[in-house]
Amino acid sequence: MNNEMSGQTINSQQLTYEQFQEQVKLKQEQEAQRAKEALKSAGLDQQSQQVQAVVQALYSVENELKHAENQIQMQMDAQKRQIQLIQQKITQAMAQIQGSAPNGGTQQYMGQNYTQ
Repeated sequence: MNNEMSGQTINSQQLTYEQFQEQVKLKQEQEAQRAKEALKSAGLDQQSQQVQAVVQALYSVENELKHAENQIQMQMDAQKRQIQLIQQKITQAMAQIQGSAPNGGTQQYMGQNYTQ
């Protein structure tokens, strides 16, 4: 799956969202590994390496949270669109009822506001 190894450049527009996320994750892991090796070659002690590992884990959690937030936002937007469509249907139905009913028959029910 690694397109860089085959000499091809990566075009994010040609990838699915999941493939793009996987490549981003892989790149982050590679960068983390290189950073870890650089720290090790610099002679940092075990405690510093542990701190670096914790920091890297926190970055990973942050990325997961951002991804989850994006998914929730997309779901909320889709549900909002569904609600708006339902509200339009209600408004259209109410307009049909008003247009076909005699003047005094349904006036008492028409005052309700079904939109938010």
